[in-house]
Amino acid sequence: MAYWPISTLNDSSRKLMKKRKFRISDLITTSRIILVTLFAVILSSTPEIFGLIPGLIIIIAIFLTDTLDGIVARKLKEESRFGAFYDIVGDRIAEIVMIVPFVYLHLINPLPLYYFVVKGFLVEYQRLIGFADSGKAPFDQVKQKILRFLLKSPFMRQLYSVSKISMICLFYMLIFRDDGDVRYISGFVTILTIAISLVRTIPVFV
Repeated sequence: MAYWPISTLNDSSRKLMKKRKFRISDLITTSRIILVTLFAVILSSTPEIFGLIPGLIIIIAIFLTDTLDGIVARKLKEESRFGAFYDIVGDRIAEIVMIVPFVYLHLINPLPLYYFVVKGFLVEYQRLIGFADSGKAPFDQVKQKILRFLLKSPFMRQLYSVSKISMICLFYMLIFRDDGDVRYISGFVTILTIAISLVRTIPVFV
């Protein structure tokens, strides 16, 4: 892991590191990390404990907190660069941890998990370098319009969110209905989700 002494950061970056305050939006992000971890641990040990419909509702609710913390941050005027980074960290943890039980239970190929782990590390490493250099939050580090559209437009963010939630829900359905139809659809949605993810990753490295 790279390390940057505070002296190497610009003024805005140092202010962010030194001054933080309690925010409800950050609390929501923290709750998402805790909930997804508990859900994954319980699911790994007792796969059918939640049932099909309640389990799907829990998965959707967990991922919808990603939208909720953003709404709360804007309504309460809590938007901050730290919050932007923390929200992304919560997203990465959620999408990775939520896949682990299905790999552990041998319901899916581990390749999607490997992809999200490697992508998450490389993307956040690049964003951290950008923050150290400019002090700008992740989405503000991209300037070109087309790249900003791919990375932060409501359409692309919602498309990726729906695709990701659908992928996890289909993985969960395999616990109760492990047949060819569900596997075919889950495989297609997984490929689609990874493709969208790759497209949204391009602006980070350009």
